[in-house]
Amino acid sequence: MSQRYFGPLAGVIIPALLLYSYKPNPVMSSYAATAVFLFIGCCWLGISFLNHEHPVQKQVSIVQLGSARRYSVGGLLTLSLLTLLLDLFVVIYPVITGSFGEAAGLDRILLAICGHALLGLLGIAVSLFLQSSWVPKAGYAAGLMLIIIILSVSAGKVAELVPGPIVSILLPPVFPVMDAMMNTDSLPLRAVLGAYAHALVYIILLAGLYIYRSGRMDYNKN
Repeated sequence: MSQRYFGPLAGVIIPALLLYSYKPNPVMSSYAATAVFLFIGCCWLGISFLNHEHPVQKQVSIVQLGSARRYSVGGLLTLSLLTLLLDLFVVIYPVITGSFGEAAGLDRILLAICGHALLGLLGIAVSLFLQSSWVPKAGYAAGLMLIIIILSVSAGKVAELVPGPIVSILLPPVFPVMDAMMNTDSLPLRAVLGAYAHALVYIILLAGLYIYRSGRMDYNKN
């Protein structure tokens, strides 16, 4: 595997291993933390993956596939598969190593798998718009990614400063999913599923916009 991917993968796996090196851990609070690790790691992974191909080779690949949108969908599916593999690792690892102070239970494991998948895919969706063909300067892309991560994770505090629905509409819904996972045991199931649905809609909108715009971009200029 290219060294380009080592950083983001290590950025997910190493913090998770450190978290579970101390026992026992609370179930859903720990899962909420690793889901945020996955969001950050997938932002980074997406940018690394989408920028790995030389622009000329990218043009050749698009010509061979016959469609820029087909090329973009292929990249999205590959990143989604990597995200789901990371998702399963960080959710199953503490269960098989007995890192929790109580039995996780099938219902909480399923909610954790879905929550991790949503935040991982959300990270991928954000990265789509930060690749070099959209943001040519790597420094700008890295800065934007850092700002988005900070604002998204701290959206609860940001919402106190910016009243109204602006924060919940504009910012990637990392905080609602994280909050729902942390409070799964006390929140009604519909509230948890509502937070998940919010993230799913956001991912679909970003991915749909990306695929639509990909088909209209002139990659000969990039």
